[in-house]
This record gives sequence, C-alpha cells and structure tokens, in this order.
Amino acid sequence: MKVAHMAVITPRRCGLYETTRELVKSLRDIGIDSRLADPTGSKNLLMPSGTEDRGAPFASMDWAKDADILVNHSGLGEELEKSNIPVVHVAHGRPRHSFLSEASGSTPIYSYHYHNNNKDQFKSVVTFWPQHKPYLEVMYPDKPVHYVQSPVDLDFWKPAKSDYDFGGLGGDFNIVCTDAFRDDIDCYVPLNAFALTARKNSGMKLHIFGKPKDMRGWGSIIKTIQNDGNMGLVQGWAKSLETVYRKADLVLTAHEIDVRTVREATACGCPVVRISDDIRDCEDKILTALHSSRESARIWAEDNFNPKVTALQFKRVLEDAIH
Repeated sequence: MKVAHMAVITPRRCGLYETTRELVKSLRDIGIDSRLADPTGSKNLLMPSGTEDRGAPFASMDWAKDADILVNHSGLGEELEKSNIPVVHVAHGRPRHSFLSEASGSTPIYSYHYHNNNKDQFKSVVTFWPQHKPYLEVMYPDKPVHYVQSPVDLDFWKPAKSDYDFGGLGGDFNIVCTDAFRDDIDCYVPLNAFALTARKNSGMKLHIFGKPKDMRGWGSIIKTIQNDGNMGLVQGWAKSLETVYRKADLVLTAHEIDVRTVREATACGCPVVRISDDIRDCEDKILTALHSSRESARIWAEDNFNPKVTALQFKRVLEDAIH
C-alpha cells in the first residue's frame, strides 16, 4: 500500500506536522509505504534539505499521484483535488477553534468540512481525540468518523538528565505553561490557579513559554504573580522543550484533550495537571501532582501514546477507505 501524507513540512515548528511525521514513521515500522508530500511545493520556505525527517521520507507530488490513498493533513493541492485517489482526512484542529477561525474572517475550515462531506473522493475522517468525534460527525453526516489514538515519539521524548536552569529564575518547584495562546483555549485559568496556590506554598516559580506577541491583559496577571515573588521566566517560542520538561516539576494546562503539551511532557516524565474551569480545588491538584513520581508519568505516556498502537489503528482506517 502506497500512502501519501499531504502536509506542509515544517520540522519542530508545528504540532500538526510533528504528529504527522510520527504517524508516517510508525506506519512504515509496520510495513506500510507511507511518505510525506508537501502540497505547497516550492512555496514552503521552511522545507528542509535532504530526503527524509527522522524516519519519515519525503515524496514528490509525482509519487503522490501514483499513491493508493492520500491522507489529507493540511490540504491536497489543486492537482490532487481533481484526482480520483481516495482520501482519508485527518482533522487535527479543535472543532471550536476551527469554527472561530472562520467566524473571525480567517481560514474557512468549517466550509472546507462542509464541502468535503459532499465529495466522493473523501472516504472517511480521523480525529486523535474522542471528545471531538461527535462534533465532526455533525459536519460529516455522510462519512465515517474514526477516533485513532494520538501518538508521540517515545524514543525522543523521554526522561533524561537536564541542566536547564530557567534562565536563572528557577525556584524550589518549577512549574511551566507551554501551550499556545489560542482564541478558544489559553493559559488564563492555569495562571490564576498557580497564583492562588503559590501564595500559600512557598518556593514555587511559574515559567511561561509561548507568550503571545500582544500581551494586553496578560501583563497585569503576570505582574501580579511577579509582585508575589513567584514569576519565573516568560518568553515566546521555545526550542528544545524536551530539556524544559525533563527539568520541570509540573506542567499546567487548560486542555482536556491530550495535546502535544500533554504527550511530550508526560513522555519526558513530567506530571501534568489539567485545570480548565473551576480553580477552587486547584491547590490540592497541584500539590498532589508535585509529589507524584516521574516514572508514573512516563508509564502513563507509554500506555496512552504508543505510536505502534496508533499505526495499527490507522492501518484499519486506510484499508476500510480503499476497500
């Protein structure tokens, strides 16, 4: 089976791409000829040199034209959209975020869903999060919607010694927020939860990675935590987050789904606490997690994000779409 995964190739710059690369490699590990093909072609200024990325080979558009099936991650390109090659569409985005994107005048993702449901070429839809399945079933009444376990590269994201020092601003307990600030979910709830907990428990420092360019509103919260003496490093886009997770004592997130923050952190042995709404019992959650074992976090990641399990589940989706 020749499988062309259509995705903009941006190593270590995009969660969608990293998940796609892990999927391609894991499918190859079980004997399926999967390759990455970039539908933007020469327009992608971030396309790396070489023929592969960490076990996932690159394919030309000519190779993709001869594939048995296309897996649509970030668009097919005009030529392949006119082909008769069957397509499995992977909905990486959160449905509400996708809806808000179009509602605000940005990318028309919901219109894209609507039109894809009416195309014979599109055979099925995949989501990596069971919470999203019913929302996608609304937009794809005529296509099967499959849940496939989300993967993480357990060989790269793993426990190891780290000398990371949080820019010299570390504390006795280093707690991090690494989620992107989006219009549907941001770090507002975790920051407030931390502020209340740190006021009653000395030695905690919060470090923020991925702060937005526009800090209106956020500056006041951050300054308040700073005035308490509990603010650590605050920075934008960060490279080598594996060194951060290996050193951090805890990750706070507002996500209920297993986004890359959750998968990567736990795979490195760093516990994660989800605080999405009510912060009244946040202190107990945070203190309990701070004293949990890093080994248990790693075991949980191995049980829930094993790429081989993802590959076997995805293989069945591909076979159903072809036959």
